[in-house]
Amino acid sequence: MILIDARELEHPVPLEMAVDAFKNLIGSEVIHFINRREPLPLFEILTKNGGFYLSRQNSEGVWHIHITRDPNLDLEAIHV
Repeated sequence: MILIDARELEHPVPLEMAVDAFKNLIGSEVIHFINRREPLPLFEILTKNGGFYLSRQNSEGVWHIHITRDPNLDLEAIHV
């Protein structure tokens, strides 16, 4: 799993980091992207480029997004 903790970074750096990591994903690799906001523009980019994601907000208001290229990977099974 590739971890990107972008909570302390300012826009557009988190988006750029996530997109760059996504471009390099192989097979069933997963990115765990942590951000203080739900990155809606990222979801559009992922969807247009064959990506899959699951976005969850924890009780502290932090967003955890799991990203993959593998359509058969069960992102629900990955626990935050």
